[in-house]
This record gives sequence, C-alpha cells and structure tokens, in this order.
Amino acid sequence: MNEYEHSQTVQAQADRVFDFASNLNNLPEYLPTVRQAIVQPGGRIRVQGEANGQPYDSDGTFRIDKARRRMEWSADGNRQYSGWLEVNEDGRHASEVTVHLSFAVGPNDRRKLAQSTGSADAAIMEGLQKSLQSLVNLIEGTGGKVEVRAAY
Repeated sequence: MNEYEHSQTVQAQADRVFDFASNLNNLPEYLPTVRQAIVQPGGRIRVQGEANGQPYDSDGTFRIDKARRRMEWSADGNRQYSGWLEVNEDGRHASEVTVHLSFAVGPNDRRKLAQSTGSADAAIMEGLQKSLQSLVNLIEGTGGKVEVRAAY
C-alpha cells in the first residue's frame, strides 16, 4: 500500500473551505480526473471521470464529519483506494487543507504514470498538489481547475 499526503494554505475561514470542498457538486471543479460525482443512499458515492486516457465509473463510500471538518472516502472493488481531506484553522484567518491517499498502484498503472512525469509517485503527488491548488484558486477567486499531465 502506498501513502501520499500534501497540505496547502487557503486564505479563507476553515468552515468556508470545508463547506466548498465537501460539497459533492464541487468535486469535479477541483479534482483532476472527476467529471461527475453522484450521491447514493447510505453514505455512498458514484464517481465518473477519466484517468490516463481511460474512463472510469466507480462506486464507494463517502463520509463527512462537519464537526471535525473531515471527509473520508474509499472505492469498492480491488483497487484498495481510500483517502481523507481535513481542513484546520491556521490562526491567521486562513486554513490549512491536508489530503491523504492510500492505495496500491499496480505495475501497469505505475508504468503509465511514469511515462508523463518520470515516476508514478511524482505523478500522484502532482495530482494531489494540483487538486489543492485548484481548490485554492476557486475559493480565493484567483482561477480554476489546474490540469495534470497524468492522474491515477
């Protein structure tokens, strides 16, 4: 299992940042591969998009803990994919957003990801960084979604 994590400061109050980030309608606005997120009953989500030129349609869990400003997710099936996003006040009228991903990257996916960035780990970190930069751009009003060269 591989673990990836990245944090970034947003010049906005934590509640505002979390409300935007945890709204499923906003996921396609800041996540590189997501084109649509659909709420399903029982804390479930269906996510559709494209990664590395391949369309995907995935079901999984999605939990929001508003009191802790934390959302958690996981994918069904054999992908062993899960993650969380947490927003904390930084004490200066800004917030720190942290995203953590856990998943196994298979050999074929590792090769595909490495083609664009030189390493699969670099491609995944680029995706994390650009996702958070997109979130910052949208919340601070300085731009929109930042695309990635490759995404998992």
